Amino acid sequence: MNQVKIELVRADVTTRVEKDPVLAGSRLVKALGPRWRDVLKQGRAKRAGDRAVIFQQGDPGESLVFVLSGHVRLFARKDADTVEIGLAHAGDVVGEAEAVAGKGLRVMSAVASGVVELLELDRAPLFSLGQPVSRALEQWLSELQAQRLKALDEMADFLNRW
Repeated sequence: MNQVKIELVRADVTTRVEKDPVLAGSRLVKALGPRWRDVLKQGRAKRAGDRAVIFQQGDPGESLVFVLSGHVRLFARKDADTVEIGLAHAGDVVGEAEAVAGKGLRVMSAVASGVVELLELDRAPLFSLGQPVSRALEQWLSELQAQRLKALDEMADFLNRW
């Protein structure tokens, strides 16, 4: 009888990021600089099924979510309208507004489109890397937030024209 030996190995997110060119070349990894491994090791890996709510607009939060695989649809309410404002892919982040602010309510909703693997990163390790890195990270996340809020405004204005 043939025997098969199976060994379970705990997944290490830093190894996964290193082996995936999309993740390794992501804006988040670049913004974190040489200590990106230290920060990502402190994150919580999660898997979400199709249509699972990752977070909802109005929920309290301050974490940043790094998309490892799959797609996350972003929605937001403005007045009486709920609009889709974007799609985050592997290597993208969501929850940038709350990560920059350090507290507050989620400004948009994030919903899995298919199976999604994520890494949830608390704010403290993200911004504990010293001034140049923290400043660059905050600037990039603030720019991303502005782009998404602009998309929300444009879509809501478009819908209200009809």
